[in-house]
Amino acid sequence: MATEDLQRIEDPIDVMPLMHKAFRAVSDRTEAMAAEATTFDDIARLTETFGFWVKQILYHATVEDEVMTAPLKDNQPARDNETEHAELAGKAGDLASFIAMGNAAGIEESVRDAAFSLEEEQHRALEEKFYEVESALKDVLGEKKVTARTIRHIHSRLLGVRILELDHFENEEAFVCSLVRDEIDEAGQLYMIRKLLMDDTADDPRWIIDWVYSELDDTDKALLKDLESRLKGAVAQPA
Repeated sequence: MATEDLQRIEDPIDVMPLMHKAFRAVSDRTEAMAAEATTFDDIARLTETFGFWVKQILYHATVEDEVMTAPLKDNQPARDNETEHAELAGKAGDLASFIAMGNAAGIEESVRDAAFSLEEEQHRALEEKFYEVESALKDVLGEKKVTARTIRHIHSRLLGVRILELDHFENEEAFVCSLVRDEIDEAGQLYMIRKLLMDDTADDPRWIIDWVYSELDDTDKALLKDLESRLKGAVAQPA
């Protein structure tokens, strides 16, 4: 459900587009940083920003699977939602490792793309040769600068995560949220939304909701503030 022109979020699950909006703001910034990176300092900042994005994705997906998808287990959209979470988390984790590799990342990505296009029986024999070339190219580069190849491949992987994220959000808002709206009462919805926005295991339980606030405009902040006032009694899972 779109949040434009709303004065109040009636069904708690309809806060989800606001949370997704916050995610898109982070992924927009991360993609822009990747496209503009030219130095090792740029890569370091990109790694930090992407790490925060991954932290949010993993927490969000884990809690959704626990408190939102689990009650809807028998529904196909809910099962699809869990599959998308696993795929998204995997892509994000792979990219975090990829960024940390620096200049070798672009070379290794090209090597693997070539290897995986070959027949299975050729992989073992050719991979050893690929690694020899990779090592030689890395020595030539000398890790003295961030190359255009590194940036291209990081950016390409980042786009893969973004596309998957956007597809997932679209599916969730169109199908899963409607199931929650129809099948889980307000108390149950408030409980799951509180779990998504408040991390009671963290030193700062508000680290998620405060981040979401920081990414929203004043109108959306007011909607979230109104909903937050309804979360205070949603600490325990409804029977």
